[in-house]
Amino acid sequence: MATTDSLDPDASNAHMLYIPIAIFGVLCPLLVVTRIWSRLRKNGHLGADDYAIFASLLFALLSSAVEVASCHFGFGHHVLTLDPADKIEALKYFYVCQVTYKASINLTKGSILLLYLRIFGKIRWFKWLCWMLIVCVTMYCIASVVATIFQCDPVPRAFNKLIEGKCIDSGKFWYANAGFSIATDLIILFMPMALVYQLQIQRAQKAALVIVFALGGFVVVTSCLRVTTIDIAATTNDLTYDISSTMWTVIEMNVAIVCACLPMIRPVIVKLFPKLMPKSSSNQKYGPQSYGTKSFMTHSQPRGDKNEWIQIDGSGGIPLNAVKKPGSTGSEESILGATIQSGPSTGTDWQNNQEGAIQKTMQYSVEYSQKAH
Repeated sequence: MATTDSLDPDASNAHMLYIPIAIFGVLCPLLVVTRIWSRLRKNGHLGADDYAIFASLLFALLSSAVEVASCHFGFGHHVLTLDPADKIEALKYFYVCQVTYKASINLTKGSILLLYLRIFGKIRWFKWLCWMLIVCVTMYCIASVVATIFQCDPVPRAFNKLIEGKCIDSGKFWYANAGFSIATDLIILFMPMALVYQLQIQRAQKAALVIVFALGGFVVVTSCLRVTTIDIAATTNDLTYDISSTMWTVIEMNVAIVCACLPMIRPVIVKLFPKLMPKSSSNQKYGPQSYGTKSFMTHSQPRGDKNEWIQIDGSGGIPLNAVKKPGSTGSEESILGATIQSGPSTGTDWQNNQEGAIQKTMQYSVEYSQKAH
């Protein structure tokens, strides 16, 4: 074991926290603000998923703040070189970060599931699966936060080992938390893929939707990388210096927020990557398409009435049912242009409008005869 004399008192790994905190401290608030702007820019309204991601951002920013405070008291330096009072303060802020991290990461999962409900909520099996996962994530969030707060008896022993008492096995608890996080991430990642695959839209648009949903895979990657550092954090004798696990904790919860926001910032994505969301041509030819047990005709058509919107619905295939929402702009049912709206046309048609949205158009003809008197 190293002695105080053999350790460099100026050696510090604090930069491992400062760099991701600085990057995501700018990026995450920017993306959340852009998400809210995208919702409200056409008289749309915020939903539960937006409030959940905003709460997750607050906990993530709080996590970053307490980590910076922890570094101020010596977190990142060798534990044997720290003043005992500074050591306790550094570990106290590290203890708080464990709580805020679990709240942030689970709120992000809840936000994504609530977003799925807005898009695919009319599909019964998918709706029940979402609600089941929301309940599961909520219960686990509460349980893990409570377990983290009361990991030691008495509670202050969590950051001051000089106090007599007992604590849970941190290593096993961290592995269990990581296992639950990765498992739910994988389920959430693959849930919408089958539904997106069945959408009758251009291949480029379908690929763009799949890519956006698949961005959640980055969260799984960061979670797995964090798992590789848990054993070091759980067994090290230099807890304030071996902080790679804490670094991946910061990265994981912020990457989750980034991935949760990307599907809702279509205007920015279209600006940066216009080829991902090609506009439909105005001279597209008529042609029949089969969809489940129904047939549709597709052709170009100007935008219709924006006051009537529909959600993806059905069983087997994805036939769609109309949902009248007066005054709605469709922002709540849109994701990267996969918005569906109604307007005048011939028959029942599907098309991509000028912004790459999926559009359903209908026309009703009325015939009458005048009786002879």
